[in-house]
Amino acid sequence: MRVSLLLFILSVSCSLFAQCPEMIWQDEFEGTSLDLSKWSFETGDACNLPQTCGWGNNELQWYRSENTTVNEGTLKITAKRETASNRLYTSSRIRTINKGDWTYGRFEALIKLPKGKGLWPAFWMLPTEDKYGSWPQSGEIDIMELIGQEPATAHGTIHYGNLPPLNRSSGESYILNSEEGTFNDNFHQFAIEWEEGEIRWIIDDYLYSTKSKSDVAPLRWPFDHDFHLLLNVAVGGNWPGNPDASTVFPQNMEVDYVRVYNGYKPYLSGNRKVSNQAKGMQYQVKNVPENATVHWVVTGDANITEGQSTENIVVDWGSESGEVSVSVDSDCGTQEISLKVMVESAFGKEYSLENFDDPARLSLDRFTGSFDDAVSNPAPNEVNNSDLVGKYSRNSSESFDILAYNISDFENAAPFLVEEKRFFLDVYTDAPEGTLILLQLENKNLSTATNYPRGRHSRFEAYTSKQNEWERLEFRFLDQPDNTVPDNSINQMILLFASNTRTSNTYYFDNFDTYGPQTIVSVEEKLKPGQFLFSISPNPIQHTFSLKNLSDEIINRIDWIDLSGKYLKGMDVELLPGQTTRLSKSNFASGLYLMKVWTTSGKSQNKKILISGN
Repeated sequence: MRVSLLLFILSVSCSLFAQCPEMIWQDEFEGTSLDLSKWSFETGDACNLPQTCGWGNNELQWYRSENTTVNEGTLKITAKRETASNRLYTSSRIRTINKGDWTYGRFEALIKLPKGKGLWPAFWMLPTEDKYGSWPQSGEIDIMELIGQEPATAHGTIHYGNLPPLNRSSGESYILNSEEGTFNDNFHQFAIEWEEGEIRWIIDDYLYSTKSKSDVAPLRWPFDHDFHLLLNVAVGGNWPGNPDASTVFPQNMEVDYVRVYNGYKPYLSGNRKVSNQAKGMQYQVKNVPENATVHWVVTGDANITEGQSTENIVVDWGSESGEVSVSVDSDCGTQEISLKVMVESAFGKEYSLENFDDPARLSLDRFTGSFDDAVSNPAPNEVNNSDLVGKYSRNSSESFDILAYNISDFENAAPFLVEEKRFFLDVYTDAPEGTLILLQLENKNLSTATNYPRGRHSRFEAYTSKQNEWERLEFRFLDQPDNTVPDNSINQMILLFASNTRTSNTYYFDNFDTYGPQTIVSVEEKLKPGQFLFSISPNPIQHTFSLKNLSDEIINRIDWIDLSGKYLKGMDVELLPGQTTRLSKSNFASGLYLMKVWTTSGKSQNKKILISGN
């Protein structure tokens, strides 16, 4: 094995971009037991090792070989609620150490993941030898991790740095769009492409994260020596927390295959979520072999405006979600890749807060820079051709330079928190592209010691993308620093240009507007046959609310989750198709939550819910 590995490393270093990547290791799990020439078991709770009891994460399971089975073409690692030794849960953990060890290549597996609070499945890599010292000095590569209470979110991470507590990590997450369900519903392919100085994370042939030496500098990049593969399902631990009454056991991580290549395969990149009527969105296929032919297809009401038959296309989207698909045909064979793209609902103008040409709903309160509330438009264009605009020059001596307006007839902030309504603003500035502009909703009469200036209800953010040119900015919800401020008590709106800096740029602005859904369409009218969906009314919730089953299945469970992904409470229900039930907000405090609803077949969907303090 060591000789073959040396040959592999030499071949990779010479031909990482070989025309056709060769599969140099695989397990298709076609037998009736684990192939022990490729895998080894790790058992117990690691309490026999120094400082690793509970596998270093306060995990609750006892690993044993019996919880790994192979049948019907897949590997199954099963987590169970049962006693073994002094542990209340059992599971399994397998690895390829000294049987499959590699430096660089493509590593992929097709996996269907478990769900439930406290479950922690992973497909990952550890160094075969501690070349630079103990964990994490020699590195760790997490190809895929998931915590069971967030079954639609997968994570890819590297660990490096010094010994704990000075260890470091860097990673990204991939969240399935609502119509794609969860990672428990279907098999998904999880992969990394690892080359000298860079690692790329790919799900279903879509690139979602890249890490390189610059991301860990000035610390050591330890990913330049042999690593081996691991598969396991942990129960409990520092990250997922412990299981509770809502966690169903047994749960399986089911693996269709694990494969290792000495080169790289085509993958897609581009936006998976776009605004309604988004124009000029770019999509790219990478790792295309020489002399390959490329053909693109888009669905919905999208159109390819540039790049057909090339590696890069430009797409104009309409109002429908759809797919971007590419076919790459070469001497290596034909690879088909499809990417689901979600188009957001259309928004239209509701009313103007301030546009400098008409009477305003806002009245100027105070400012820390220099402000003229009606000056000539410096450079009219198709985005803004108004005669008069506002001009604000930032005070460079103020880190949190503010422009504050009073408002007396702002009805309710709640729809803005769940993004059923949004704020827009035209901006022309000499500030660099990517400058942050914050909008804060306040109640200036409520005294809250921990917030500024008095009662800071919520914050919204937008970033510039142009310099010395008008653009229309959309503010997106950032956070709610004080959820004790009633949603219907907003009497002040504050703009902070380049917050927490000491810059002195000038900002022309205009058409400070609110937007809402352009066309009101009932949830029922949006449904397609068999599509799982539910409705909640009202939202925001004050005391009770109605939950209606709009699917063709039975809804059997509701979970409440906070915005950090922490499971809060669950309840079993039985709601037949078309039925409505009345529920209470229970004892939840005011604020934003996620409500996740499950059907008997295991499908799930979540919605952002606001509990009002009124």
